[in-house]
Amino acid sequence: MSEVSFYFDFSSPYGYLAAERMEEFESRVGVTVIWRPFMIGAAFKQTGQSPLLGQPIRGKYFRHDMERCAQLQRTPFKIPENFPYSALVPTRAFYWLESRSPTLARKFAKDIYRGYFADGLDMANPENVFAAATRHSINPSEMRAAVELPRWKNHTREITDEAIAMGAFGSPFFFYEDEPFFGNDRIDQLAQWISLRKDLGNSQNA
Repeated sequence: MSEVSFYFDFSSPYGYLAAERMEEFESRVGVTVIWRPFMIGAAFKQTGQSPLLGQPIRGKYFRHDMERCAQLQRTPFKIPENFPYSALVPTRAFYWLESRSPTLARKFAKDIYRGYFADGLDMANPENVFAAATRHSINPSEMRAAVELPRWKNHTREITDEAIAMGAFGSPFFFYEDEPFFGNDRIDQLAQWISLRKDLGNSQNA
């Protein structure tokens, strides 16, 4: 199976909406999606961007757009009181968990997203992140220790640097064979592109 890299930040509303679509996308398109949370704040520093809702004029529009997109895809959504936040803890926790079980890491990621954008939990509080671990039979004490280990701190930094070097400036950001796609609203276009590339490959091999 071909692969799609899915870069996202746990504080990103559009990243959350995209995450809710990934299982269906994988099945429909016939690809493997590699989940790669990264720290979008580092990208913002390099591009001079700021969080959408804090931008004059654009902020009001994007708040409405986020709510509209959530309605259209029938995904529970509300802007959290503490928005945005620096998602270091869930990002490090994801990679620690992925080293044990990629499938479980995905489930954990969706739980973190839903807790923040659907249930209004303050994920800036690490205890809410560790509480999510218990819902998946993960030892919260082990996770609490893991996020402080240099290995996962460094890995999160490396993935973030990798994402920026590839050109990821926002969340969600997708790459298929080095072709970049930015935004939840580009997922269908990404699917079309993958189908086109597969058709071209089949015709060349015929």
